[in-house]
Amino acid sequence: MAKRVTINDVAQAAGVSRQTVTRAINDMGEINERTKQRVLDACERLGYRPSRFARNLVLRQKSRAMGFLVASFRNPYYTEIAGDLLNTAAERGWHVLMASTEREDEASALEMLSGQVDLFVGHFAQQDDDLVRATRGLPVVMLERTSDRPGLHGVEVDIREGVLEAVRALRGKGARRMGMIDSAGDGSGYVPSSRRGFFEEFAGPESAGAVVAGDESITGGGRAFTELIGAHPDVDAVLVFNDLMALGAVQASHALGINVPGRVRICGFDGLTLGEAVYPTLTSVSLDRSALVGEALDLAGALAEADFALLPSMRRTVRPRMLWRQSA
Repeated sequence: MAKRVTINDVAQAAGVSRQTVTRAINDMGEINERTKQRVLDACERLGYRPSRFARNLVLRQKSRAMGFLVASFRNPYYTEIAGDLLNTAAERGWHVLMASTEREDEASALEMLSGQVDLFVGHFAQQDDDLVRATRGLPVVMLERTSDRPGLHGVEVDIREGVLEAVRALRGKGARRMGMIDSAGDGSGYVPSSRRGFFEEFAGPESAGAVVAGDESITGGGRAFTELIGAHPDVDAVLVFNDLMALGAVQASHALGINVPGRVRICGFDGLTLGEAVYPTLTSVSLDRSALVGEALDLAGALAEADFALLPSMRRTVRPRMLWRQSA
């Protein structure tokens, strides 16, 4: 079956932005006749017909639309980001169309949304060149990732600074030997995370070797905590890869009869609201989702107001902050 021609194909063929194609086919003005004719010729040559959805958005002067890709709604971190983004986007006049890549190939999800949105926002797994091809000319705002590739813009989180602040803070609370629970990855073989690298950089030689890896789940965190304390009983503070795993560590501490934070301090990474649902409540390195989403929407606004094809790659940085609760 022949692949459906999209507005992005027309933009590429005519050498203009997606917004310029929209102006030309809807006779919206703010475009010279020569450019307009070039776009219409490309439409005719490719056999492009605008979707009813896209045409209705123009005729009814609806707000701009972004496609938001979520890795998994089962992970509360992504769910909370989605909630923050939906609220902030509505305040700024954006419609949001969402898709999850948990059960669908990322490229297929992007293709599904590409004819209905002006740009994409999300956590993306594909390499830069593959992502540019999959989005077919639409600009992309990547969360927790940046690139120098034209068309790709990003908001990164300064994870190094977050780990440094956590280690310093735990030291300030009296921790003598720190340990870490890292993510075991996706099952294709363990590769130490950047968080582990930063932990080993800052925690010092006395914490060397006191690292175990587990599945990114409550159960995985609990098992890893049990393994860590069994192998290194002198560990008195644990930095955990994410909050889900840290919740498991807190649960495991109860089963082991270990007082938290009296005997061992536990610090997660994410700043989930769910951390308030355990006892003791979970201290965490908060990735400041509101700032992450705000910066992403700032980039989206800048892209929407300009000819995005001419803009160089843009990047913003968000700094994590300690979220003090009871577990540390």
